[in-house]
Amino acid sequence: MPTCPICGTEVKEGQGFCSKCWRRLVGEEVAEGKSKKSKKKLAAIIVPCLIAIGAAIILTTHLLPIPSGQVAELEYVEASAYDFARELFDRELTSIQREDLWKDYEGKQVEWTNELEYVSAEGQGLVAYFVNPLDWTRTEVAAVFDQSQRSSLLELTVGDLATYTGVLADFGTTEIGLTDCTVVSLAVAPLWWNEDIDTHNKRILVGDEVVFLGPGTYDAATHITQYLPPKITAINRDTGELLWEHGTGECLLVGIDSRYVYAWHPVKIVSMSESDYYWYWFTANITALDEVTGQTGWDFYLSDDTHCLSQSDCLPDKWSLSDFVDCCILQESVREKITNEGGPDLAFLIDRPSRPELAYQYQGVIYRSTCAVYGGVGKACGALQAIDQETGDVLWMMTFDERGMIDFSIVDGVLYVSTDKGVGAFQL
Repeated sequence: MPTCPICGTEVKEGQGFCSKCWRRLVGEEVAEGKSKKSKKKLAAIIVPCLIAIGAAIILTTHLLPIPSGQVAELEYVEASAYDFARELFDRELTSIQREDLWKDYEGKQVEWTNELEYVSAEGQGLVAYFVNPLDWTRTEVAAVFDQSQRSSLLELTVGDLATYTGVLADFGTTEIGLTDCTVVSLAVAPLWWNEDIDTHNKRILVGDEVVFLGPGTYDAATHITQYLPPKITAINRDTGELLWEHGTGECLLVGIDSRYVYAWHPVKIVSMSESDYYWYWFTANITALDEVTGQTGWDFYLSDDTHCLSQSDCLPDKWSLSDFVDCCILQESVREKITNEGGPDLAFLIDRPSRPELAYQYQGVIYRSTCAVYGGVGKACGALQAIDQETGDVLWMMTFDERGMIDFSIVDGVLYVSTDKGVGAFQL
């Protein structure tokens, strides 16, 4: 039986006050009951929260470590594959210096653009092998991809310039290993490639609808090789299909405008000897050919049945000679006639630099011809290099074969390339 907390008098069960001192008892008992219930509710909330926090700490620190290949957790190396390999494989470095340099890069992420060599399925996943051409070392990049990248790798073909990310994992004598790789994009998208067209000793001129290939010098048009003298070739600019060919030899590609492509048939010289007195007879003509059909629009003989006296060095050498080589009329007469007859948008091939000096600027990138090793042997100065215009960093390099690139041109964001193995177009 409860007692009064003030006077100690026993109180009947359920009675709300003391019969002796008349103190109320119900309020305190009710308040004490509510307090106990509140404490129980608060404990029911706090305890599970503490358990959840502890479980989260255990999971994050022991059971679920962050994968090493996550982009957000890794430092980026701001160097192209070309520049990185050039630094790492510098021939003046000793082995210990190279190892020490590697420590600054190992475990960091890169974004590179390289030429695909082949893809294979190996124990650690899908491995794509890329070539990274240098002046003296043809470095190979072994990039490991997981199965989630299979569909992206299937879209790549040998020779594609692919941009990809990866984590620097290891290196060998001439190899760099990457892990946790992801395909980003194609650096240049191939539009078409035609291996059936004779590209030997031919330079490129790009018209509104047609790509023209043809010899640009007298030497190129008359050079005696296993090949037949090269013809001027017209190719569909959108599809790469052959449209027409003109000439059987000694025919130079001179220029284009919106309607015609111009061919120059160089001087023909015949020696006519009378004792020690040498006479030469020559004739030459210019032909304007319709761009799409190849039909002759007009032609013009610069000289007919003209005689001149000269020594053997009167023989024409190449398109870049001045107006006169001794007595033989060459360049300026040709240029003057075409200018008088051609359209306002006339462009001469002679105004384009030679391949070693050729360069284009497009969207902050400089494209130029350069030298590279192909296949690990020999040095071919016919690779194509892309350089960041602001930093001067080499973004990527494209090689073709041991003979390299003959000529290239960039028009409307499309790269046209001519090699001894064919001609192609790539979307930049």
